[in-house]
Amino acid sequence: MKFRCEREALAEALATAGRAATGRSGALPVLSGLRLELAGDRLTVTGTDLDLTIQLSVEVGGERDGGIVLPARLAADIVRSLGSGKVEVVADGDDVSISNGRSNFGVRPLSFDDYPKLASPVNTSVTLPASAFGEALRQVVRAASTDEARPILTGVLMAAEADGLRMVATDSYRLAVRDLVGQQVLAADQKVLVPGRALTELQRLVGGGDDVTMRLGDRDATFEVGSTRLTTRLIEGEFPNYRQLIP
Repeated sequence: MKFRCEREALAEALATAGRAATGRSGALPVLSGLRLELAGDRLTVTGTDLDLTIQLSVEVGGERDGGIVLPARLAADIVRSLGSGKVEVVADGDDVSISNGRSNFGVRPLSFDDYPKLASPVNTSVTLPASAFGEALRQVVRAASTDEARPILTGVLMAAEADGLRMVATDSYRLAVRDLVGQQVLAADQKVLVPGRALTELQRLVGGGDDVTMRLGDRDATFEVGSTRLTTRLIEGEFPNYRQLIP
């Protein structure tokens, strides 16, 4: 594999996808890496911990198609440390070089074959306006708990209402409710519980102004913003009856 890419674009891609890679002890070592796949002039970068996946595409100057898995933090640190201009990445077997001008770094890749195969999202989709959805995320997600001992409260409830979509989060001390009137995203009486961590990452992506495409599977949800796709497992369980807390 061989390609060239502007340093800023590659650094941003590695940092964005890297937020889904995991450094947790006990996890598969390959999950601490990022999968880079080159087809023509399009580089696809993927990071996942199996609960959250972030994938995005970058336009590059491709010379030789292929795929590698690089240690996420190391690759991001190297690219960020380079000077401005084009970065060249060359992979040949177990040797990967990342260079820019007089700087050249060698990196040992992780096993490409061990990287998990990720399912494609469902075809059915709905579109949410970036401004309204982004504002709702900022208002609601902050109320979700970060205590993994109570996993239900780490999620944000998205529920169908007669006039649109309702988003709810609580950590048992705070309660946030936001209605998106006119946004018929879910089927009648349908509700899903989306991890707050995933929606926090989605907030970063929505800031660019692109509308959000949402796809719901049986056990996961996928959000697409521009050339970036975020997929998260849904939380199973019953969200607390928040309605009794609303005056």
